[in-house]
This record gives sequence, C-alpha cells and structure tokens, in this order.
Amino acid sequence: MTQKLDKSAKVISKMFTSLAPRYDLMNDVMTGFTHRHTRKFALELIGIVKGGLVLDLASGTGDFAFLLQNLMKSNTLIIGCDFSIGMLEMARHRLKTIQDVSEVNNLAFASSDINHLPFSDEIFDVCSIIYGLRNVQDPLSVLQEINRVTKPSGRFFIVESIIPDNPFIRFSLSFYFKNVVPMIASLFASNVQAYDYYFNSVEQFGTPIETLKLLKKTHWKRVTIYRLLFGSVIVYQIFKR
Repeated sequence: MTQKLDKSAKVISKMFTSLAPRYDLMNDVMTGFTHRHTRKFALELIGIVKGGLVLDLASGTGDFAFLLQNLMKSNTLIIGCDFSIGMLEMARHRLKTIQDVSEVNNLAFASSDINHLPFSDEIFDVCSIIYGLRNVQDPLSVLQEINRVTKPSGRFFIVESIIPDNPFIRFSLSFYFKNVVPMIASLFASNVQAYDYYFNSVEQFGTPIETLKLLKKTHWKRVTIYRLLFGSVIVYQIFKR
C-alpha cells in the first residue's frame, strides 16, 4: 500500500517551489499538452463575468489566471492566489512581461493560505481551483473557506485528475506516471522525486462521490460533473445556491 502523503503546507510549498522553474514545461511534456484542453473546457464553462471579481486558487505559475484575464479583458478583476513563493515569482514574472507589452491592469497575484483567505465574505462572482484540491491537507476546510468568499449567486469550478474506472486506462496511466514520467523528469527537472508525488496524490484523493459529499457538507447547493480524457479528469461546476 502506498504510504500516506504528507500534505502539510510546509512540505507542499517547498515541493512546488522546487518545481517552479520548469513547472510549465513539465506540465506540457508530462501530459502531452492535454492539461491545456481541460483548462480551456473549464474556461468555456465560466464564460465572461462582466464587472465582477474572480479568484483563482492554487494558481501556481498563473496558467489559468492568465486564461481568465485574456477572456475577461478589462471587464473583470482576476486574483491568483498561491502559497508557494517560487510559483508566485514565476507568475509575477510572466505578468510583468505581459504588462510591458499590453499594460494588463486587471490581474494580480497574492500570497495566501488557502485555509484562511485574506478577503471579505461573499465578494467573488467565480472561484476556481485547477488541479490543486488534491494537494491540500484538509479539503473540507478549504471548501468551507471558498464558500465563505463566494457571492450567494456565485459559482465555483474544480478541475482535478482522478483514477478512471476503465481498468485498461487505469493500468496505462499508472504505468506511464510511475515508469515513464520519472525518466522524462530526469531530463528536465531537478526534483525528480516530486513527480512521484503526482500519481500518488491522484490515487489517494477522494472519489467523485466523496468530493460531492464534501461539497454538500460545506453548503454548496448544485453540482454538474463533466468527465474528460477517458475519465481521467473531472470538472465540477458548482453553484452556491
């Protein structure tokens, strides 16, 4: 049996900071660019939020936050939050590069503990956490906190990897991530062991049924589920009321 992962803030923050310099490259190589498809799918579900506030949690190097910014343009303020200093440095560097060219003024990044967000109650029209929920130690606490900062009419989006039901797909993914990905990581990344964490974290994360129970406990009202990539990725569209 796989040893239970340590998902304490200190351990996870340190791991992602070590991955930051090559994180985007490894995401593309490791997933064969499929993570871009799933992000675009979630983006299309969100649509344009005119004159509102959008919060992207576990924002990392800002991949999804930049997609949101490009979609919303100047209509909406987007805030990307993460607690990994290294990841935020990469996101802010990307933002500065864009600002030099197009004077982006509706996107900002903030360092924040996802369990204790530095925002008032019920101010965000949309919240998102893309491939980040499985990395938190206490998903129930996180879902409660996101509910707190979301407007009564607001929506919440989760994109997460899961173990697919199909045994052939499940075996193929397990073989790929446990045998092939470490070899790829050794060519591009300095912290190869961190990529062992990826599939282990997916294996240990709750099933969709367990996630739905957590959402119900934290007072989210309506949920629509979309399964992508042969059932290996799940997108939750969640309504507060």
